[in-house]
Amino acid sequence: MFLKFIISFCVFFSYISIFSQTPISLLEKAEKLNGNIPSYSKIELVSIRPRYTKKITLRSWRLDNNYSIVEIISPFRDSGMVYMKAGKKLLTYSPKTKRTINLPSSMLAQGWMGTDAQFDNILGPASLSKDFTHQLELPATINGEPCHLIRCFPLPKTAVAHDHIDAFLNKKKGSVSRLVVYNRKGTIIQQIDFLEYKEADGVLIPSSIMFSTKKGTQKTSLKILDWEKLQDLNPKYFTETRMKKLES
Repeated sequence: MFLKFIISFCVFFSYISIFSQTPISLLEKAEKLNGNIPSYSKIELVSIRPRYTKKITLRSWRLDNNYSIVEIISPFRDSGMVYMKAGKKLLTYSPKTKRTINLPSSMLAQGWMGTDAQFDNILGPASLSKDFTHQLELPATINGEPCHLIRCFPLPKTAVAHDHIDAFLNKKKGSVSRLVVYNRKGTIIQQIDFLEYKEADGVLIPSSIMFSTKKGTQKTSLKILDWEKLQDLNPKYFTETRMKKLES
């Protein structure tokens, strides 16, 4: 009788433990682990195609999902190009023409600089915990590790062009293992694999990410070369004037 009580007691608290982990709480934890804090980073993108490989180096100042500035360092022909996301504004600045151009929000879903990473992947995607509704699906295994599968549907106010995102969150680490993006026809348009995490400036960040499109026939790798926290960064930093005069 006592043994039955102990088993029932353990089962009850296991049930409580599982269901206390709501999709929102799981996604919030994962987003914190993804380094979504004020920071400066230097990034290398390598776009892999059947006939060529394209490498882009850039540096980024990011406050959160809504405020970021990205400057291209190389290749030389594109160096100095700046992109900025500031609230609902999406802007680009060319040092060659000295012109700032407003871009439509629909650009966020397009490939960035001919890579398989989209604009919002580079400038700051919508928050899966805040800007989507959620549906917890059956568990899945990614790269040999058990994951929670959470299907995320954008809220009406969320400026995205896709239908939903499947987020695979590592059960042991709480980090994002994979994101799969679907269009309104139910077709996969992008897969994002978080291959490696490392500690930088006291924060665990994703240091190696692979973007793939067209059923995996096109791929772009992203590597974090340098990363540091910027505690004093705030929305006032992200202005058109700043785009034209970034720190050296």
